[in-house]
Amino acid sequence: MIINMIFERIELKKGVFVSVVKTDKFKTNLLTVNLLTPLSADTASLNSLLTDVLKRGTVNYPTMQSLNKKQDELYSLGLGSYVQKRGEVQSVSFELSAIDDAYTFDKINLLEQAIELLSEMIFSPLTENGVFLADYVTQEKKNLIDNIKAQINNKTSYAIKRCHEIMCEGEPFAVNATGEISQVEKITPEQLYAQYKKVLDTASVEVLYVGDKEASDIAALITKHLPFADRKPLAIETIVKTSVEKVKNQIEKMQISQCKLSIGLRIGTSLKSKDYIKFALFNEIFGGSTTSKLFINVREKKSLCYYCSPVVEGVKGVMVIASGVDAKNKDVAYEAILEQLEDVKNGVISDNEFNDAKRSLENAYREITDSPASICTWYLSRIIAGRTDSPEDAAECLDVITKQDVVSMAKRLVLDTIYSLEA
Repeated sequence: MIINMIFERIELKKGVFVSVVKTDKFKTNLLTVNLLTPLSADTASLNSLLTDVLKRGTVNYPTMQSLNKKQDELYSLGLGSYVQKRGEVQSVSFELSAIDDAYTFDKINLLEQAIELLSEMIFSPLTENGVFLADYVTQEKKNLIDNIKAQINNKTSYAIKRCHEIMCEGEPFAVNATGEISQVEKITPEQLYAQYKKVLDTASVEVLYVGDKEASDIAALITKHLPFADRKPLAIETIVKTSVEKVKNQIEKMQISQCKLSIGLRIGTSLKSKDYIKFALFNEIFGGSTTSKLFINVREKKSLCYYCSPVVEGVKGVMVIASGVDAKNKDVAYEAILEQLEDVKNGVISDNEFNDAKRSLENAYREITDSPASICTWYLSRIIAGRTDSPEDAAECLDVITKQDVVSMAKRLVLDTIYSLEA
């Protein structure tokens, strides 16, 4: 049984929302502030660097050392900033995690002090001559470039990223939300500060809170300490394609021992659709669990893959079947993977497969409520997609889905890209 959590969403000002998930399940409060901007090659690197520079220091805590010391004084609260991609939205996100006031020794108002410190990071960064400190910008540019270069070190995620880039060439989704080295190198303190002001003034603001406080109390704290003004944010519409003109096939050579085969598909729906829950169940049957067709038949019975599982981007409506194979088995593995997809399209689904998938997906929804971070991730994606249903709502919808619904969703999938990274 999924634990009931009270969800409430409040518009504080035009374009500024706070969503509260009230629950006494956790001993911590998690709050994220998400500034939603269009994902664009022109601004992705700026936004990524911005989150790194803002962590370096504030007016009252000008160094990382002094900022960390203040966090330690407040019961070692967690405070950070980062960019994330949801469909064709790039979120400039700030996050704080603090133990609930009830568990402090002196019963201080810890959450309010934590939000005050978060406000410092967002609204009172350290500046020099009206722009960001040049030394901090230079240092963080180097760190960011190193991080971008390091993306190639994880060959599994790199292959998925490359498949996305090839599949969605010409679409904003192909942009690397972390940034591009050539763009990062050009950034000046003046440009970065101008982007900071633009994001602060124009981005859609989504604050998410998970903890035991009332929605009205959180709204009051946000209004008091995070002085976002009214705004009319740009509408951000993610392109969701449901057809493909020509299948793309690309091989990239690299010194690796294990071939990375990535098969990109358009799933024919997206998180905006009420049918998405049917796709989620299809995905569970096809490759999303240890009872799925890909796991049992391709990985276990035929031993064609070291791993083989779908990676889904629901807001965008794309899926990459990521696998690690011996190069000599690549073509056989590819055929075996698509054979399993054809089986689902043709209704070759046993009662055990169907029921196991339903139980597995219901458990997955249940596990979301075990983590404040997972809860925030769930609601942010759904808010971007224009919905606010809970994990419990999704679990309840599973009861009425039929095998034919799953077959119908499978038939919507369209092959788009075949990418392999091999020696």
